[in-house]
Amino acid sequence: MSYQSKIKRYLQILQFIEKSKFPTSAEMIDKMGESGIKVSDRQLKRDIESLRSEFGLDIHYSVVKKGYYLENEELTFPYFLKLLEFSQNMELLTSYLKEGSNIAEIIEFEDYNSFKGVQYIRDIAFFIKDGAEICLKYKRFDAQVEKEYCFQPYLLREYLNRWYVIGLLSDSNEIRTFGLDRIVGAQDTGRKFKKEKINDILSLFRNVIGINAAEQDIAEDIELVCMTFQGNLLKTLPMHASQKVIRETPDEIVFSYKLVVNFELKHRLLMMATQAKVVKPVSLKEEMEKLLREAQNFYKS
Repeated sequence: MSYQSKIKRYLQILQFIEKSKFPTSAEMIDKMGESGIKVSDRQLKRDIESLRSEFGLDIHYSVVKKGYYLENEELTFPYFLKLLEFSQNMELLTSYLKEGSNIAEIIEFEDYNSFKGVQYIRDIAFFIKDGAEICLKYKRFDAQVEKEYCFQPYLLREYLNRWYVIGLLSDSNEIRTFGLDRIVGAQDTGRKFKKEKINDILSLFRNVIGINAAEQDIAEDIELVCMTFQGNLLKTLPMHASQKVIRETPDEIVFSYKLVVNFELKHRLLMMATQAKVVKPVSLKEEMEKLLREAQNFYKS
């Protein structure tokens, strides 16, 4: 059976477990059948076991509820589901190419540079899995020469169609982020490391938009007042997983967030500046006012 068929089944199983309350095997088989995917009870159980053993997803069967559920769903499920969807889309593009189709007539990419560095994803993912220290050759966009870093990779992170690796510098234990599109080379040094700070890094970046954060950063309670149009856009495409609607009127929608204040957050807020304003914390509100004054003065000059 093809890889594409397996991906489709995995997606169906996970999406159904996510949306339903303790679905039974029979319900999942029926649902998959409605989507044109024929699967036996034996095949379904094999797929669920593969999702457990190969991908580490905590799928359990409740004897009391007589159905399946995901344990610790918020830790792994959204990321794995996104990877499956990405994999399915890439398989679809590959099939178009095999058929001799002209991709440019079907899909237009915003920026071909978005794919720079993706060739390192597979190797770095294995380095992370194996706890392998790597020697990175890296050239910043504003630098003339490349530099070498001994680096302990912890996490791959995607932001605005670009990929980054987050980890610790071996000599200082400082958290650093490197853009894959600026990597010139990556080699295993042969040294292993224990991922002692994995929980710290996951916890830190859980409250971050983008890729800029430091260990001393603390997430703040942020309140954002939006005009209705912008508010409805944020409802359909949340700015962050912590987003909550705390108040709504015919004219405005008020959102709350738990976020580290960094460059990327301020950039996102500036993009919405004519339709949204920060009211809490006061320090961020004042900083946004300052940035907007600077922008106004820049346009006047």
